[in-house]
Amino acid sequence: MCLTLGLHLVREGYVTPERLIAALDWQEQRRPRIGQLALRARKMTVRQVLDVLARQSEHREPFGQCALRLGYLTQMDLDLLLIEQQRQTPRVGDILLMQGAVDADTLDAQIARMVRAGVADDQLAL
Repeated sequence: MCLTLGLHLVREGYVTPERLIAALDWQEQRRPRIGQLALRARKMTVRQVLDVLARQSEHREPFGQCALRLGYLTQMDLDLLLIEQQRQTPRVGDILLMQGAVDADTLDAQIARMVRAGVADDQLAL
């Protein structure tokens, strides 16, 4: 949904494509990694995380899928870690607001517009 908001703001002329790309890069740098979250939640050991990191590049698969395949995580563990990752990842609207690329009134109005159009819910960038 955040990409949808970002693209909407670019299309409507509120944000430049370059500002959106910078916000997405900033977001990606601050997204907690599944391995870090698994360690904090005590779902995996350091040795298991290192094993997944070593093997995931061999199989070209995401960390979580590799941990599932190796039996280090259950599907429920991974689902909960992905929810936590999403919860802890800064949202694009918040990033653009923090960076001064868009003001709060404009952001709120555009989110409301997207909600009315049915392309987003009201939790998009709060």
